[in-house]
Amino acid sequence: MHLASLKRQKVRVAGETIEFRAGETIHTENSYKYSIESLGALARGVGWQPFGVWTDDNRYFSIQAFTLAP
Repeated sequence: MHLASLKRQKVRVAGETIEFRAGETIHTENSYKYSIESLGALARGVGWQPFGVWTDDNRYFSIQAFTLAP
């Protein structure tokens, strides 16, 4: 996902001034789609243990919680 500046502007972030041209974009997000099972496997592979999963009724969306594996 990208955020586009509607006009030429300067913004201050953490004490730094950043200038944007009209139409200039910044990358703000990566969005990845994982099944509950594949995200759990990915997490286990880097030392996390699935802790809980909450889904909508159709399992289209989920929120997953992880803890560090012992």
